[in-house]
Amino acid sequence: MAYDLTTLKNGLRVVGEQMEGIRTVSVGVMVRVGAVNESPAENGYSHFIEHMVFKGTKELSTAQLADEMDRLGGATNAFTAKESTCFYTKVMDEHLERGIKLLSDLVLHPVFLEDELEREKGVVLEEIAMCEDTPEDLVHELLFDAQYAGHPLGQRILGSEENIQNATRDKLFAFMEKHYIPQNAVVSVAGKYDWDHVLSLLEKYFGAWESREHAAPKMEPCEEISASIFKEKDTEQVQICVGYPGYPGDAPESYPQLILSTLFGGAMSSRLFQSIREKHGMAYNVYSYLNIYSGIGNMELCAGTSPETAQKVADLMAEEVKKLLETGVEQDEVDKARESTKISVVMGQENSAGRMRGNGNVLLLYNVTRGMEEIMEKLDKVTVEEVNAAARRIFTAPPCFAVVGPEGENIDFSAFKMQ
Repeated sequence: MAYDLTTLKNGLRVVGEQMEGIRTVSVGVMVRVGAVNESPAENGYSHFIEHMVFKGTKELSTAQLADEMDRLGGATNAFTAKESTCFYTKVMDEHLERGIKLLSDLVLHPVFLEDELEREKGVVLEEIAMCEDTPEDLVHELLFDAQYAGHPLGQRILGSEENIQNATRDKLFAFMEKHYIPQNAVVSVAGKYDWDHVLSLLEKYFGAWESREHAAPKMEPCEEISASIFKEKDTEQVQICVGYPGYPGDAPESYPQLILSTLFGGAMSSRLFQSIREKHGMAYNVYSYLNIYSGIGNMELCAGTSPETAQKVADLMAEEVKKLLETGVEQDEVDKARESTKISVVMGQENSAGRMRGNGNVLLLYNVTRGMEEIMEKLDKVTVEEVNAAARRIFTAPPCFAVVGPEGENIDFSAFKMQ
């Protein structure tokens, strides 16, 4: 796949991918700042700023921003991740300039009015409370608390109630001044567009974004530890998560790791699903999945089950881990998982918004492009030996555990210990 690729005079990187047969274009402004880039006192600022830019700019009030977004008729929004914040819009191709102008207004010209700031604090605090009240979400947060204690990845995207309450206009603007610079950002475009027109619009609306020296963020290594966190909650189910260290997104082993996760708990024929749900009927949701970052990765094994069967489910998880290490995987199992992995990747990239996010994220974090054909080719080349090697590396590392629910502290995870 040939990408349109350039860097503006101020250091802002731009990646584009033209897509045939569609009328939409997606544009995203991605800034490499998230929870991992925040000091403990700033934790939550990236996400709070993502909220606040929609509460008024130098040109548009909150109501006028909402009106313009509706008039564009597409989807304009933002999200914050551990390593990045993204502001994006998806519009009809004839509205490209209005979409880019709107994004530049959000990113470069927010005003953070005091009354809006105080009002939005309440919204974010409710979001924090919602996570605490949602066991399926909370258990993942607790697993990160255990696995990354003292590491930037252990900081929550939403931050703490105290930090949000103490946030001020000056603190948020100082945070933006430090991180929101063109060298620390990428604009990604995908869909129907003319490249020369895109560049002229970006120069018009982002060309004055002030450039200055900036050291590229780098994910620090993390010590592999074994730790457990239990959260007592009066719920019908017990949520169990087991976390293992994995491979980062730019590691060659990331492709065998993808297939491993699929065959272990990412498909209906996967080992966890077949054992815990199909054979024993002890869980509706049981799965594995990957968290992949620029310098670190991990694999989570998760299940929700009744308090009466929680210990048995934990033991069955450990049993499947040990079986895999003892006997390895076979070619047919790898082939099935490969196809499931490929279709999952492709489905997430079959629209302009998916391509925009994927292309922008790779350029932002790794400063390279990675086309769909390249990904498919590397998945096709993964061997049984590579999957087994990834399994040995991941599942012989010390695991961490998180449990949310009634009497979760009584679950014994000693079955996970490798002899």
